[in-house]
Amino acid sequence: MPGNKQPRIVRAGPRLSGSGFTLVEAVLALAILSIGVFVLIECTAKCLAVIRMSRQYQTARMILDQGELEYPLIWTNEVDKNTVAPVTYPNGYTFSRELALVDGEECLYVVKTRVAWSAIGQASFEEVASYLYSPKKDL
Repeated sequence: MPGNKQPRIVRAGPRLSGSGFTLVEAVLALAILSIGVFVLIECTAKCLAVIRMSRQYQTARMILDQGELEYPLIWTNEVDKNTVAPVTYPNGYTFSRELALVDGEECLYVVKTRVAWSAIGQASFEEVASYLYSPKKDL
């Protein structure tokens, strides 16, 4: 019976099967994704800051070694000859050394060797403290 076919009804409206995302789900997913990206960017910025600071301290240690080679601390020298006024090196690093007599001791000095620099408007330094025994020459 070819003539008994029922006509098909086609709906043009929204599907009622529930597949796909609603607007609230899409906005929520976008918010979670943006928070994750923000956290990754923040962590990357902090890692780069730590790397920069590490590089500055490494350079300071190299300047400290170079300053010690150029201005050696010799126990036979007078205290004034072992003192080094701030000397400027490349990239704004300065090397200096000062000696101070230890309280209650005649020939024992505290030696403070310092490398200072300024980065991003903040002054930083690396300092090494040691002792120097320098007996008097007239003994």
